[in-house]
Amino acid sequence: MSKGSSSKRSSSRGRSKTETRAARNRVIIIIMAVLMGLSLIAIPLTSLLQTFGSDPAPTIDDADPDAAEADDAALAEGPGPCGETPDDAPTPDSEIYDEPFDLTIDEDADYTATIETTCGDVVIDLHADAAPEAVNNLVNLAEEGYYQGVMFHRVVPGFVAQAGDPAGTGCGQEDCQNFDEDAPTYPGYTFEDELDLAEEMFEQVREDALAQLLEGDDLDGDGLTEDLDEDELRELVPGGYPRGTLAMANAGPDTNGSQFFITQGEPTVLPGPQFTVFGTVVDGMDVIDDTVAAPTDDQDRPDEPTVILDVTIEQR
Repeated sequence: MSKGSSSKRSSSRGRSKTETRAARNRVIIIIMAVLMGLSLIAIPLTSLLQTFGSDPAPTIDDADPDAAEADDAALAEGPGPCGETPDDAPTPDSEIYDEPFDLTIDEDADYTATIETTCGDVVIDLHADAAPEAVNNLVNLAEEGYYQGVMFHRVVPGFVAQAGDPAGTGCGQEDCQNFDEDAPTYPGYTFEDELDLAEEMFEQVREDALAQLLEGDDLDGDGLTEDLDEDELRELVPGGYPRGTLAMANAGPDTNGSQFFITQGEPTVLPGPQFTVFGTVVDGMDVIDDTVAAPTDDQDRPDEPTVILDVTIEQR
């Protein structure tokens, strides 16, 4: 084989890789645009980058700092659909524990959690068979009165309502900016992930989104399905959880504690699957809809938060 032939073949391979990369980028742009049209992506990118249970991700500075400050102030005005937080709403009196609870639930039983809030009640079917540790954690904390007075400290329309931190900050301490590694942090323990159901839901959301894409003319009209096959397209389509999913918030693998979130998007796009799913809302999604509609500051913290009055557990 001559050096000339080798050089031509190498150049051809180089062009092929470049063309493939360009095609892939073009597909990503089209997919994101189509998914937004399908209401599968309806949240700021910074929300996707935030880690549940940790400090929020940095936001991009506005070109006009004065305008940004004014916008932030405006965001925090007004009570929202749930009204003002009642003056007589309880304040947390939660304990910090030394270790997770022993497994006391019946994994074969059906459990329902009712979250009574200042905005209404949310009824959740708990999945003890798929996530016994997470369900056991919620059941025991609820029976201890741990969640009484705890607010939904982070709310993002089209994304999630997050609660479970008695400190009301998301980091388990009152001051996240000056987080003290040596100070007590709610709830005082962590436990491992249970991701089987999360993986199943995540992939189903991806498959449903892919099916909607392939049924439309958006990809075929641009000839993009000729550039990438269905498996390659699948890898570019985001997954997530269906609306009304209850999952554990965390700050990384196996760092579950007392914080949880309820998805509000239809569906909710999330990185992962990396959040333990342990319940599904069966009644009261209107309460979650109203809760996430509250005006917030630039950290997604509501000006007038929904507060948990109690969490009651029913075993059937």
